[in-house]
Amino acid sequence: MWTDPHRDVPGHDRLTRHRPGTAFSRYAGAHPRRITLFAVVGFALFVAVGSLAPRLALNPGVLNTPEFPDVGATVLAATAALGVDLLLLCAFALHDRAPVKGANRAEDPGGLVPPVVRPFCWLVILPSLTTVGVLASRVAGSHGPLKVDQRIDSPVAYRLLPSRPVLSRLVELGSPTGVTVLCTLLALGCLTLRRMRAATLAAAGPTLAGALTEYVLKPLIGRHKGGGLAFPSGHTTGAVALAVTITLFLLPGGTFAGLPRTLRLLLATFAAILASALPLGLIALHYHYATDVLAGAALAVALILTLALLLDAAAGATTHPATSPSEPPARPGDPDQRP
Repeated sequence: MWTDPHRDVPGHDRLTRHRPGTAFSRYAGAHPRRITLFAVVGFALFVAVGSLAPRLALNPGVLNTPEFPDVGATVLAATAALGVDLLLLCAFALHDRAPVKGANRAEDPGGLVPPVVRPFCWLVILPSLTTVGVLASRVAGSHGPLKVDQRIDSPVAYRLLPSRPVLSRLVELGSPTGVTVLCTLLALGCLTLRRMRAATLAAAGPTLAGALTEYVLKPLIGRHKGGGLAFPSGHTTGAVALAVTITLFLLPGGTFAGLPRTLRLLLATFAAILASALPLGLIALHYHYATDVLAGAALAVALILTLALLLDAAAGATTHPATSPSEPPARPGDPDQRP
């Protein structure tokens, strides 16, 4: 076996630790699947954004030149790929630190988000909030559609024209009254199952998301359509918030995991309708632009996941109070444990 002849030299470990490329090599050797995941996700996102950006008029034209007309799309695609890979790296770092802290791996039978998934929620929350912020900066104080809205709204309205009567009824589920009724039913179901944390999320999450949209963001951003404020879509925010809440409850170990399979399938179908058909109906009926709907959905996802993580963290802090590192908690059957 080959051995390093300098291993006994003082300071050799410190020099090896800080040698350029050593940290990446060690990480790649310890986690080859993660490196593959970074490469696949980054490449796939680069190709997807690079091809869709010009078609949806998302290409930042200020970067383009006559010789290189796709520079804007390339920069946007590279930024998106690098950003998601960095978020993945941070999520894995939080995941690796969880056994040391003991919080994310602790048993949490009433948890809203599975402990192993919690670090990766930020992969969804941060891009969602970034999407809302970027779109808000583009539409603030405007009265018309963006180019991406022009590319999406008319085809959606044309294809869904036969379904307008059904869609007009469906979109009412996203109204403040509809969201309040559905939240109440969902919270009562959680209380029946004695899941107080889930009941809190069901009662407060979608309601707070809708209130934030209607009374804070819409007046602040000031985008108008048809004489009213449009950005973000309040109906979409409420409906998608409900859908995300139901989805969390249906996860393995979640609030509804013990329900009969047929009932769980019905709940999953209802959540899918709220998150897809209802937002499309708002576009088809010309109530909102596509970017209004996208921002409302992204905002709902970010808010519900953030609130769920906060509720889990608060419950964990109450159930598992911090202990002194010098005095670990006694285990049952420990001969040194005294009454």
